[in-house]
Amino acid sequence: MEYFEFLGLYYGEEKLKLLLDELAIDKAPVLSRGDFDTYLLKKAAGIELTFSDSVSLKFSERAYPDKSLVLVNVRYYGEKIQGFSIFQGDLPYGIAFGRKKADLLLLLGEPEWKNPEQSRLRWIRGNHRVHLTFDDNDKVIIVSVGLPF
Repeated sequence: MEYFEFLGLYYGEEKLKLLLDELAIDKAPVLSRGDFDTYLLKKAAGIELTFSDSVSLKFSERAYPDKSLVLVNVRYYGEKIQGFSIFQGDLPYGIAFGRKKADLLLLLGEPEWKNPEQSRLRWIRGNHRVHLTFDDNDKVIIVSVGLPF
């Protein structure tokens, strides 16, 4: 299952329930007062889902019901970080944890953004972005796929 294909769905939609069931997440996302984002974590599976208030979306491709929480990002962990296990499923676009930055540049091409240290790179693919985080040895350790900012 390509989890990023659920981007743009809001909590309560039947199709999004398929993803939550696949991940055995039975908790509803709750937005704290004053916040725009909230998270559903499946630490044992090495995955984090980010939901945003629909009114905060800048590039919405569809209309949402009032106060909808929209899935805007899927983050896959490739190292045991902050209590997350290592994600064991397939990553999008042929990305694999532990691959070197140089290999991924050949695979994905030149990124549209990079931080000054080049430890984080981002590409645009269709209607979403792919963001990679590298360790000190230039190996990918976190993969995020999300809606445009």
